[in-house]
Amino acid sequence: MELSIGSVSSALGVEDRVGNMIEIKNILEKIDRTQKCRITNERQEIIYKFTETINNERYGTKYKPITGKAVACKLGHLKDNATLYYFLSQCKDYQNRHGSFSKYFFGALKVKK
Repeated sequence: MELSIGSVSSALGVEDRVGNMIEIKNILEKIDRTQKCRITNERQEIIYKFTETINNERYGTKYKPITGKAVACKLGHLKDNATLYYFLSQCKDYQNRHGSFSKYFFGALKVKK
């Protein structure tokens, strides 16, 4: 069985409106270059860790994924990064012992009357 040149070239790329072949690899390289990293400082990295861990627990439940902005608002009263790291380690410790990161996260940040 022989492959025609058209079938091989169509497997490697797609044709644009003019009929020129564009390789998928070149398209993906252009897309990756335009994506910028939105994390610019250490505090955003810590908040991203909180967000990812909470959203991993929420997958497959009735709760929607939480945004980084909502987590940052919850953690707004924790001013320095050392306190954020300490709170992150407390949440992870609770997760290892009792199984729920977000239960400790939201419970500890609840305003007590």
